[in-house]
Amino acid sequence: MEKRIDRLAAVYVDLAVNITESHGLPAGVCALLECGLEWRVVERVLIDGGPRRGTTSAESELSPPSNVRR
Repeated sequence: MEKRIDRLAAVYVDLAVNITESHGLPAGVCALLECGLEWRVVERVLIDGGPRRGTTSAESELSPPSNVRR
């Protein structure tokens, strides 16, 4: 898959995970399918809770970096 499309798909997956957490699984599944992702991807990341390549979510500017001890 082209890297640019792959990064966009990763953003869609992160968004759908957040939608699932706030609005339920059916809403998250619909969001990914409407974005054109394949059913096997939707099933792996949302339904099975399967592996994801990584996250594209940025940390809040208010939270300390993850490598800083409190």
